[in-house]
Amino acid sequence: MRSLVMRFWVEIRPLNAQQRFLAWCGSLLLASGLLHAVVAVIDGGSWWGPVSWRKPVDFALSFGLLLWSVVWILRQLPRARWAWVPVGLLGGSAVFEVALITMQRWRRVPSHFNHATPFDDAVFGGMGMSVVAVVVAVTVLLVWSLVGVRGQPGSRIAAVVGLVGVLAAGAIGRDMIDAGEAVVAATGQVPGELVFGAAGSAKLAHALGLHGLQVLILLTIGLALGPRPPRARRNLVALGTAGHAALFVSVTATAYAGRAWTAPSLEMAALGAAGVVALAVAVAATVGPLRSTIRPAASPVETSGQSAKVMVR
Repeated sequence: MRSLVMRFWVEIRPLNAQQRFLAWCGSLLLASGLLHAVVAVIDGGSWWGPVSWRKPVDFALSFGLLLWSVVWILRQLPRARWAWVPVGLLGGSAVFEVALITMQRWRRVPSHFNHATPFDDAVFGGMGMSVVAVVVAVTVLLVWSLVGVRGQPGSRIAAVVGLVGVLAAGAIGRDMIDAGEAVVAATGQVPGELVFGAAGSAKLAHALGLHGLQVLILLTIGLALGPRPPRARRNLVALGTAGHAALFVSVTATAYAGRAWTAPSLEMAALGAAGVVALAVAVAATVGPLRSTIRPAASPVETSGQSAKVMVR
């Protein structure tokens, strides 16, 4: 097991200053998310609502994972000094966004849709600008990945489709902001929960788009650590990508239709089920060959003992 973990680390560890910058920013955000999860347990109270510890935890962990994912993508790309532009925008904006959200929770006021004071309005505006910067950085990385990825088989598929998912999640997030502002305009209250229509799960669709990148990267790395030939690895990454994309489209279409994710239309249910099956097959084909790596090898004493028993018989 330790050997497998070390081999995984070799596949993701930062190799240059740009990657180390993102890794430090990502690690800072992951640490913040875990710390505030502990604070949430100690403090008690509801996990949901406009003023809860959920937001500092969710945003910190999500952005931390995104930054570490981009470290892996940069490892598949040629080095370029100009890459400091998207790298700096992404890392700096992610830390800035989470810092604002965390600050508002410690102030015991909503971080989103809060126009109660000029300061709160400026904070929400600053969060919006940081999201724009993140979108610009991810778009640049997407275009670069389309033409520049030279890594493991399937790396281009994972990087490109994963980044497209991040941008799609950003578009869903923009629509969530519009829906929240409509609620504030109509009621004067910050919404505790955002849905599309009657019951569309906006957050689930947003999360699937945002975190598909990590799923595809783990699939690509797992296949790289296994014995399968390059063509089989690429095909399995493509299968897993198609599966996740189908599930994402199903959940997103269901959300925009105003239906709960547990009550999709027949067509979307079939598409989602097909996506789950395809992704499960790809994951099983990846994990299976790695199980022998996880099993502890027999010690020399055990092996010699077994040989002696065979000789006695």
